Amino acid sequence: MSNPAQKIVLLIGPPGSGKGTLGHAAAAKLPNVLHISFGDFVRDEMQDPNSRFGKSVSPFVHRGELIPDNIMLDIFSRRLQQPDALASSTILLDGFPRTRHQAKALNKMLTVDRVVLLQAQEELCVDRINHRRIDPVSHLSYHTLLIPAPTAEVAARLIRRETDLEENKIRGRLQFFQQNLASILAVFPGKLFALNSAVSIQEELSALQQILSEPIVVEARKDPDPSSMAADPNSNNKVAKLLCVVCMDKEADGVVLPCGHLCGCEACLKMLLNSGAKCPICRGHMNSVVKVFQSGVVGEDIQVEQEHPEVVPAQDEDDGNWSLAQQSLSVAFEGTSLPSARPALSIAPAVNWVNDQVPVPIAVSIAIPNVTQRSQVDICCVIDVSGSMGEDAKFQDPKDASKFVSEGMNQLDIVKHSVKAVIHTLTDQDRLSLVAFHDDARSVFTLSEMNEGGKRQAIDALEALEPQNSTNIWAGLEAGLESLRTARASPRRCFILILTDGQPTISPPAGENMALRSYFEAHVGFTCSVSTFGFGYELKSKMLLDVAREGKGTFAFIPDAKIVGTCFVNFVANACTNLALDAKVHLEPQNGAIFPPVLHSSFQQVPWGLVFDLGPLHFGSHRDLIVPMKIPVGVHDHHHSFLKVTVEWNSENNNHKESLIGSDFVVTADALAAFARMSTVHSLEQVIDKCDTIDPAGPKILKTLIGQLIGLEATAKDARITALLKGDLQERISKAVSTVERYKRWGAHYLRAILRSHEYQMRTNFMDPGLQVYGGALFSELVHSGGEIFKGLPLKKYSDRDANSHNNNSDNNVIGAAVADNYYAGNSGGCFSGECVVQCKGQDEMVSEKQLSQVRSGDCLQVVDAAGHVGFSPVLCLAEFQGRFDLLVLPFSRLALTPTHPLRMQGSFVRPCDMSFSMNDDLATHHTEMPSSLIVDRVFNVVLQHSHVLLCINGMEAVTLGHGFMQAFHPFYSTKQVLRALEQRPGWKKGHVIVAPHHPLRNQHED
Repeated sequence: MSNPAQKIVLLIGPPGSGKGTLGHAAAAKLPNVLHISFGDFVRDEMQDPNSRFGKSVSPFVHRGELIPDNIMLDIFSRRLQQPDALASSTILLDGFPRTRHQAKALNKMLTVDRVVLLQAQEELCVDRINHRRIDPVSHLSYHTLLIPAPTAEVAARLIRRETDLEENKIRGRLQFFQQNLASILAVFPGKLFALNSAVSIQEELSALQQILSEPIVVEARKDPDPSSMAADPNSNNKVAKLLCVVCMDKEADGVVLPCGHLCGCEACLKMLLNSGAKCPICRGHMNSVVKVFQSGVVGEDIQVEQEHPEVVPAQDEDDGNWSLAQQSLSVAFEGTSLPSARPALSIAPAVNWVNDQVPVPIAVSIAIPNVTQRSQVDICCVIDVSGSMGEDAKFQDPKDASKFVSEGMNQLDIVKHSVKAVIHTLTDQDRLSLVAFHDDARSVFTLSEMNEGGKRQAIDALEALEPQNSTNIWAGLEAGLESLRTARASPRRCFILILTDGQPTISPPAGENMALRSYFEAHVGFTCSVSTFGFGYELKSKMLLDVAREGKGTFAFIPDAKIVGTCFVNFVANACTNLALDAKVHLEPQNGAIFPPVLHSSFQQVPWGLVFDLGPLHFGSHRDLIVPMKIPVGVHDHHHSFLKVTVEWNSENNNHKESLIGSDFVVTADALAAFARMSTVHSLEQVIDKCDTIDPAGPKILKTLIGQLIGLEATAKDARITALLKGDLQERISKAVSTVERYKRWGAHYLRAILRSHEYQMRTNFMDPGLQVYGGALFSELVHSGGEIFKGLPLKKYSDRDANSHNNNSDNNVIGAAVADNYYAGNSGGCFSGECVVQCKGQDEMVSEKQLSQVRSGDCLQVVDAAGHVGFSPVLCLAEFQGRFDLLVLPFSRLALTPTHPLRMQGSFVRPCDMSFSMNDDLATHHTEMPSSLIVDRVFNVVLQHSHVLLCINGMEAVTLGHGFMQAFHPFYSTKQVLRALEQRPGWKKGHVIVAPHHPLRNQHED
């Protein structure tokens, strides 16, 4: 296809690493070198109204989806036939390939001479993208601080790419690069060269010139022979190999992610990774290690990839390189010391500036990087064993809403089961203690490591607890604090869970929250998060929220046993992804900008500006705040700085700071979402204050807020977060204040719980759609594994009482068998009821309906691709998940599926739990009929021969296992990892895998 004498050189690096800048410089300065930026080429084609390629790729680009491989390869092959490409001796290609499939196809199409990996820390890439400005005429990139535009004419036309505006999307692109790098490099063994992109462009260009001139000689890679270690003076055609900077003995064959530094042997780098150390070169955090082969060496035990017939994704024949890379990319869930990740800051207005007299809401966002290792924790469970804990634990009968199910278990039984799930979720790097309280408090299990022996002893102590007398919450809390303080050890974070079902009968004179404040003041240097869990309806929820606020923790309202599991599983996942228990934000106005005199009580005024108590930081999550500012005309018009932000936090006994100065006046979707969230938090505080005093203004404030969010949703380019908040407000929150009786019974408790979750931007359950945007990839994995642990533990009735003899049993109480799933309302993975209907094409080309449970391997099911084209794809395997599943039945299609299974509707992906259904005419939104629920003992999904297509089921478009859509990304279920896990199960070769509850499907590297 290309000139055989040409060198095809791939420039590979994360977004923001400077591939385009280096490519442009090389084409301008080096002889007969052509730079092809695939991104620039696609954008040019899209701007050409006569380009059929532009028309074919536009829908994918606008939806934020990857362009299908066949289109990418077609465009690329035609680009190589253009005159400038045919005339060049060296072609630098950047922006392609992005996936393993593209890399393999490219390798078949032409010979890649070498691969240049640009090394850059993640935070450097984020900073570059935040300051990047593009000239749409020349496609050259400029940096607002380091590389300004050369002329005023160029400066006037500079733009920001739409994909560069939002921090979360930037992080998502970086994560996508990291996940695909190993598989791409594996296709080109022996051709890798590393280039440090954190230097000047002149230094980069010099290094690239040396790389392009260096010969590649493929030789067998053998174990070193001591007798042959002396340098051979007659050998001048062998490429010098880098040695590991740690052991200085073995070859450097490991690349650190996300920075990309090729600096050590795989063994040493894995040792550093597991010990929580930083990259030896840049001191950046290490997410994972990729095994690669440097230029000139192909291991003799590794076969270079040969031509193979096209195979389907699930049966992709992996070569040794890919296997090694995957092993190095495994996610580490065992507790080890974590590096202190550096949050990335951004500052943007939430609305357009009007004039210097109208305050502009400025959004300050803090993005904490993802990690693959969980934090070490010390946890104390402070358990209420007062007499009321002996009452039945009930939940609503799913078959009859007027009845409640009792399984012969009391509240304390359920609490014990929840604490057992916490115990089993911890590792031998974590510690746990138990405190029980009634009239007073006592330590029933001292702080101990959660190895197998420690877990057994903790469970024995837990099972011995029985309901006693009154309720003295402060006595239990103080005992819990002492159990952690007197045995504290860095780097573990300390957490207390208070589990209670009632009101304290014994309290300190100033209240529990003030007693907690006094405790912390008396023990300076001891930090501990305190969270409260209230069971039932007879709660002092204001007191429990006050304690949680003083302890920088959360408050969970558990009205019935149904949601016990989800609350505790989410708590542990939040604890194990904690970066810092408390962070503060310092806000300093610049160049005459000022804060209004009246601000929310969360801001503390200081001589230099304001201080905001942000609370905890979690890996992979975002924290943000809104501060109003009056900004002078000159500052706005000339883009001068108006605000300096400094975030301060403590992690592993070290103080950290990160600062940023804001001068950008472009409204972003992240800023709009922050404004919507902060408005929700402040308005809910007012609603609670009014409703507590039966003031009718409370519901009116809520309706005003809903109207405000509807307006924000209409103006935002990406309004998903705002839409989810609005959905929560229109549904469950509106219902909570709809009547005085309802508010008093449960609304007051529920509003305080969801307020606290949004305040700290923490996902604390699976039920509220607005909370599901919080938490990172590691958090989601821990929730998944924790949920399986909870459901897999046998439920034990801790007394031999006869359930039918309870005094409070009535005709409305149904006695059932105890099933763990009944106490875990949550996400069961994306699956469908077996009675859902798909369209199946037979050998006679006739299409007929078929129930999903009857589908078999080889059946051709109707699918639709990313562009909306309908076709058929063979089934490789039917996956059947057994257990107990709560499904939503959508009213407009009768599709029954798990609440979080992504669907595509009107071109966008949405989860059923995020859809808005009206509760009454005043709050009508999208659908007038409410969904119904369905409980089944098995659900189904399929693996299709073609990835990146959607299954047509009950007339709707839904993702399948390993689908690959970025907009519906899940680190396990949307990637090849789920397919690899299925391949290991019995039944895969026959096309039907059954996944039992006691053996859940999960990433093989988790264990």
